[in-house]
Amino acid sequence: MVACPKVSVVVPYYKSAWSIDRTLRSILAQRHRDFELVVIDDGSPEDVTALLAPFGNALRLVRQENRGLAGARNRGIAESRGMFVAPIDADDLWHPDFLGAMVEALDTNPDAPFAFADSFRIDEDDHILPDRILAAEPRTDFAGLLTLNSVRSGSGAVFRRAAIEAAGGYDESLRLRAAQGAEDWKLLVRLSAVAPPVHVPRLLVAYRLVASSMSQASPKRQLAAIEAVLNDLREEFPDTRLQLFRDARTMMIAWLLPAFLRKRDFFSALKHGARAYLANPLWWRDYNLRLAHTAWLRSLIGWGGSFEEAPALADFEEDGDRPFSFVAAGKSAERLRP
Repeated sequence: MVACPKVSVVVPYYKSAWSIDRTLRSILAQRHRDFELVVIDDGSPEDVTALLAPFGNALRLVRQENRGLAGARNRGIAESRGMFVAPIDADDLWHPDFLGAMVEALDTNPDAPFAFADSFRIDEDDHILPDRILAAEPRTDFAGLLTLNSVRSGSGAVFRRAAIEAAGGYDESLRLRAAQGAEDWKLLVRLSAVAPPVHVPRLLVAYRLVASSMSQASPKRQLAAIEAVLNDLREEFPDTRLQLFRDARTMMIAWLLPAFLRKRDFFSALKHGARAYLANPLWWRDYNLRLAHTAWLRSLIGWGGSFEEAPALADFEEDGDRPFSFVAAGKSAERLRP
């Protein structure tokens, strides 16, 4: 009988030919080797088999009709066998220590439903974007996951299979309600209500912020997803203070305001900015919200340069090592752009 792997890595794939190579390289560069790799082709029009051919038997490809991101992740969970489940989007990257650090954190904290690490934001050319850096440990309780979205990306956490299955996986009904885009946040908040997760204070995840991504391409749709999730959570947790939901809305709108501005949708930026701040004047009373906003402002003020001058992720150094050097090694001069 074949032993089950410790970790199941699940990669949902849909129209990601331009980035999948680098994502898979980051997975296969993991120093923790006890994992299986499952790629879910979510009805993508490309020839996925040809794209994945260079990786041979290092992964298993599962095909399905398009069910959306939540449906692809759920299929990956159902098809895999590991004790822990590690989802990663097909354009994000992991530090080689990511899986090892997450496994160690979960083994050391047996009650934690998931573990997560800190993240970079990167662009389509693998440059590190200006970002908020908090001067305090992120909150890992229910209120922190709700109001601050401490994990920040769908690729930044590793889950206990038992916990994610008990929660019913990712909510596919959001897509049916035309509100997909915040399924990962909803799951994280719900799991944190069961028990606090464990945070690993290292920059181990690079999540991509590009114009074609779900949140940036359609901030109105993303905001509708956020509102749907907030309504669901209010119904599921009726004893939660309403101020926490107001603060969560303020933080999520603050995250989306740059996307509205980049699209020159100034009316929506003004309208939702007013909802975020004028309709919630008490947000300032929360120390963590003040801290997050201060960090955002510092990152923007301290940036002062163009994105062409942004540091390359491949040049990021940690203890004299360049853990993301595989990014430069795996780039193709003719790769597709989003």
